[in-house]
Amino acid sequence: MIPSVLTPEIAAIGIALGLLFSLVCYLATNLSPGGMITPGWLALTLVEDLQRAAMVVEVTALTYVSAVILQRFVILYGKRLFAAVVLTGVVLQSTVMIVLSMEFPLLYANQTLGFIVPGLIAYQLVRQPKGPTLLATGSVTLLAFVVLTAGILLGFMPSA
Repeated sequence: MIPSVLTPEIAAIGIALGLLFSLVCYLATNLSPGGMITPGWLALTLVEDLQRAAMVVEVTALTYVSAVILQRFVILYGKRLFAAVVLTGVVLQSTVMIVLSMEFPLLYANQTLGFIVPGLIAYQLVRQPKGPTLLATGSVTLLAFVVLTAGILLGFMPSA
């Protein structure tokens, strides 16, 4: 983990790298790697806070299971499916963050985009084959992380 080197410029570059690699992945495989912005955001999270990245993975799994259970009781497809899964992810992520902030007030900072990422990944897991989706998300995230980290360590990224 690289100690707090993320500037707004580096964050924008990280998201842009994720978007570029996500687009290439989608065009090459016809698989969405958990949404277009997800890999870039996850790469930034890996650079900044490994615990937060692990929490996103856990909330994503819980969101996916919740969505599958919800589909048994409610007819969900299209935009309703997307809204239900992302909303479930936001509620679960918010709950986890509120509980953790009560127990460890200085441990986790508020990151708005991180609230929708579990829902975006879970939505793709519901729509696409699970194994290839996880592989695509992990691969694109890893690629964005490696390029971003190399850029930071080699001094190619703007600094504060």
